Amino acid sequence: MKRFFCLTLVLVMATFFSWPVPAKEGTIVVGIDADALTLDPHNFRHRETEAILRNVYDGFVTRTSDMVVIPELAESVIQVDDLIWAITIREGVKFHDGTPFTVKDAVYTINRIVQEGAMGGKTSPRKGLFGTVTGAEAVDERTLHVHLSAPMPHFLAMLPFHMVVPASLGEGMVDKPVGTGPFKFVEWEKGSHVVLERFDDYYGGAPDWPPVGPAPAKRVIFRVIPEPASRLAALRAGEVDIITMVPFDYYPVLEADPNVRPVAVTGTRSFFIDLNVNKPPFDNVLVRRALNYAIDRDALIEQILDGMGTKIPTILSPDALGYNDLEPYPYDPEKAIALLAEAGYGPDNPLRFTLDVRSDYRVEALAIAHLLRRVGVEVNVEVWPDYGTLSDMYIREETRRQAWFDSWGNASLDPEGIIPAKYYTNTSGGIEGDGRGNFSGYSSPEVDRLIRLTKSTFDPEERVAAFKKIQEIIYEDAPQVFLYIPQELYGVSNRLENWSPSPDSRINLHRAVKK
Repeated sequence: MKRFFCLTLVLVMATFFSWPVPAKEGTIVVGIDADALTLDPHNFRHRETEAILRNVYDGFVTRTSDMVVIPELAESVIQVDDLIWAITIREGVKFHDGTPFTVKDAVYTINRIVQEGAMGGKTSPRKGLFGTVTGAEAVDERTLHVHLSAPMPHFLAMLPFHMVVPASLGEGMVDKPVGTGPFKFVEWEKGSHVVLERFDDYYGGAPDWPPVGPAPAKRVIFRVIPEPASRLAALRAGEVDIITMVPFDYYPVLEADPNVRPVAVTGTRSFFIDLNVNKPPFDNVLVRRALNYAIDRDALIEQILDGMGTKIPTILSPDALGYNDLEPYPYDPEKAIALLAEAGYGPDNPLRFTLDVRSDYRVEALAIAHLLRRVGVEVNVEVWPDYGTLSDMYIREETRRQAWFDSWGNASLDPEGIIPAKYYTNTSGGIEGDGRGNFSGYSSPEVDRLIRLTKSTFDPEERVAAFKKIQEIIYEDAPQVFLYIPQELYGVSNRLENWSPSPDSRINLHRAVKK
């Protein structure tokens, strides 16, 4: 018997003043830490780009700030059978250029994302977020069928990641985005700002997330301010209304200022240390468990995150589907020393290894090295400039080093977004598909079997049970040192109402009101 899943589902400034300028009435200014990489909604995997473009483009479905999936441009999303999903699109929707949104646009959007070379000869980097989807076709004036090469029980969880584009523009949208969202694109000055203007003919947005209708704000400006101290100063001076990526030690400053407020939300990015399980010393599970017992997660959260984080027993967020409420490894340095001794390490033969880290996580890695030295482990911290260099090394057995302080985001909060990536046996040596983030080289036939089960069953209880069992195995095998999930901290002007951050880092300004 098939299970059916159904979701019934600003004015352009003639001349820009030199910054800083106060945020004007009716204009919401967001201070972001990095510029957009592109204006093409299908050509990135980058949180700042997503935060900007999701105000220009709507999707078939969206997520509320509580991470509930609700219909947006779709009226319904129904599973027809194991390999087909049907999407019925909403009527009366216009693109920013005035053309109507049709099923042709919906089909074009999906095919542009999943088909090889469909983006002017390139393939969308967001293809992996669509799992086993192979393409779409129209079946009538309002309905399209989405075709899969294999069952995808988490289809609805991944659908919010994709923004709908007009088929008529083709690759013309790369320089001038045209969506159906609450704000129209006006200007992008690279490295400085992106300007958006209210779309007065907006259809209203997700009907299950009131208020519905055009945005209250006339204009939105995303202003690039790389330095955290400068973002804070701009907020306190009234030049911006929201600032992102606020360091945790700025919380007291925001709290003490009567004109602004700190706003935090639990993030979706897990932090951990990948251990190369196929070479000494981490081919010994006793050593891997010892490192987990040697880490005082409470102290790390208090000292580095200013108390704004949650320790985790494996890699999965407590807010995720199928979370197994195991007890995180306790801080037990005596047990760590005993396990190391059992593995042959001690004062006369200390455990030594190099911990690789990106430059932006250097402080965290040094704190972990300090904790490990307390149990006699000698750690050399080596700082690398970027993620790409490390991922290229660690995905391949022949170049993989000893250990890497790393993180992995799972904005869907479905385990599919993190467990197959980190734990499925990677036989291709590449960074696409399952195992693409398996930087520890971990391989378990039982975990592989359970992952395959989660992709094929439409029984939600069976799927959750499989994910919980995977977490139990991972907890015992300890291919990582499991650490924490930080909260994400924003600074917000008290002039701004009806806005809250989202765990997936989106900045949805459709409903925000500027006093």
